Amino acid sequence: MDRSTAIIVATKGRPQELRNLLNALTEQTVRPDLIVVSACDETDMIPMTSEPSNLRVLFGSPGSSAQRNRALAEVRGRFKIIVFFDDDFVPSRFWIEQAHELFAAQPDVVCATGEVLADGAVNGGLDWAEGRSIVDRLDESRKRDIINCKISNNQPPYGCNMAFRATSIEHISFDERLVLYGWLEDRDFSARAGARMVWTDALWGVHLGTMRARSSGRQFGYSQLVNPWYLVHKGTMTLREAVQTMLFAVMKNAIESIRPTSKIDRRGRLKGNIIAIKDLVLGRWAPENASNL
Repeated sequence: MDRSTAIIVATKGRPQELRNLLNALTEQTVRPDLIVVSACDETDMIPMTSEPSNLRVLFGSPGSSAQRNRALAEVRGRFKIIVFFDDDFVPSRFWIEQAHELFAAQPDVVCATGEVLADGAVNGGLDWAEGRSIVDRLDESRKRDIINCKISNNQPPYGCNMAFRATSIEHISFDERLVLYGWLEDRDFSARAGARMVWTDALWGVHLGTMRARSSGRQFGYSQLVNPWYLVHKGTMTLREAVQTMLFAVMKNAIESIRPTSKIDRRGRLKGNIIAIKDLVLGRWAPENASNL
């Protein structure tokens, strides 16, 4: 391998968020060797006055799994660490530097996810300025010590910010049956990487959880139930984990559908949950069905 770090960003319909992230990546204390943006068409991009020399842009069919796979094809065999960021993630400026130090200090770790200081996905989204302010406050306090950092072992990564030792995913691709937003594709992908996965406060950032350009509430609600069931059949999720995930989704959507208070389409998600339950009972379920709702 002649280089060290590649960053992959799948994006659709969020040109401003993408531009904010690309600008933030220029401030990393250790710069990535390559940034691969996997978009759908030119409307996903905002022209930049000085496009980074390490930027590669790909266009193709939508869907987070398909988009990430296109980017993986560009980087396989060329880098030591492959990082996946969502286009609405705000990374610490130490993120890449700390990731390298973590993998060097923990040779058995194959995947690491950083501490999410705030997650707009649970309450309808945060704006860039708010997320950046949260990250900057911690960045200014100190760079965390890798040796004494907190680590939670064997935790599936959070797809908004995850780094892999490249050799562990050399022959793995994201499952493109997990269509659209690709709910739980990070869980499935990392399970096939095997070995030790960690969450660590040595890496940190904010997930804005931007609602724009996501799957519809109905589509996502369908995936909330069918995707975990599919992963049970694949063997990358236990039955207990899947049932807990499915029950939590239905209960949260049902309760918050009574008096919606956020930007999240809970009623749409609940409708998708109900369609999924019918398909599961009738045996006609498939992750791809979400695309037709």
